[in-house]
Amino acid sequence: MFIYTVQSGDNLNLLSRRFGIPANRIAADNALRYPNNLVVGQNLVIMSNSMRYTLQEGQTLYSVAQEFGVPLETLLEANPNVNPISLQPGEVINIPMESDISRRPAIINGFAYPNITEYALNCALPFMTFLSPFSYSITSQGELIAPDADDLIYRATRSAVMPLMVVTNIYDGSFSTEVLSQILADSEARERLISSIFYELDDKGYYGLNLDMEYISPDDREIYNEFLMEISERLHEAGYILVTAVAPKYRADQQGILYESHDYRVQGEAADYVIIMTYEQGA
Repeated sequence: MFIYTVQSGDNLNLLSRRFGIPANRIAADNALRYPNNLVVGQNLVIMSNSMRYTLQEGQTLYSVAQEFGVPLETLLEANPNVNPISLQPGEVINIPMESDISRRPAIINGFAYPNITEYALNCALPFMTFLSPFSYSITSQGELIAPDADDLIYRATRSAVMPLMVVTNIYDGSFSTEVLSQILADSEARERLISSIFYELDDKGYYGLNLDMEYISPDDREIYNEFLMEISERLHEAGYILVTAVAPKYRADQQGILYESHDYRVQGEAADYVIIMTYEQGA
C-alpha cells in the first residue's frame, strides 16, 4: 500500500493499468463519490506493492531508483528480464513501492462530522491513528457545547483508533475571535473551559485533546501561548496528549488573523503533534 498523488491527465483507467488494480477497487478504497473527476494534487490510497512505469528518453534504472527512492538492487531484482545497459524509451518496468527500508511510521488523523456515512468511515478507519469528531464549540463563559459523537468514539475504539476531543472557538456557527478573546482575558472562564475539557476527556474516554482555535486576535498571541502551555502541562500530568491545528505559515511574521497568533515554536513545545491545515493549498 502507498499514497499516490494525482497528476495532470490521470484517470482511474490509466491508474488501473499502471498499478494492476481494477478501477472500481481504487474508487472503493478511496470512497470516491465522483470517480470520473479526479483532481490534480488529490491523494489516493493504492493497495498494491508495485507500479508499472514507462521509461522516458535518457532515463536509466539508477535515475528511476533515485526518483522513486527505491534501492537500485531492489529495482534490478524486480525486473530480472530487463537489461539495464540497453534500456529503450517506452520500455515498461516494475517499481516496487515497498521495501525493507526502515521508514518512520505515518500518524494519520481524520476529522469527522457526526453525520459521516458509515461506508466512508469504515473505509478510512483501517488507515487511521486518531479520529477527531468535529467538534465541541464554546460560549463566552468558557462552557462547552458537545457534538453528538458517542457513536464515532465507539467505532474508533472498536477499530483500535484513538479518539481525540476536538475543541474549537466556533460560536453561533462560525469561528469567533471575540468569544475566544473574552475567555482568555477572564481567568474564571479559562478555568471553566479547562475543567469542562477534562470532564469530557474522562467521561467520553478520549485519548487526548485536539485544539483547533482559529482567527485568534493578534493581540491575544501571548496569552494564547500561556493558555497552551498551561493546558499542555495539565493534560500531560493526567496522561492525555495535546494536538493542535494551525494555519500554514511561510514565515514567522506572516500577516493575517489566521497566522499571527499561531506561534509555531510554542505550538511545537506544548503539543505532542501539530496538524498543519493545508485545505486551501491543493492545486
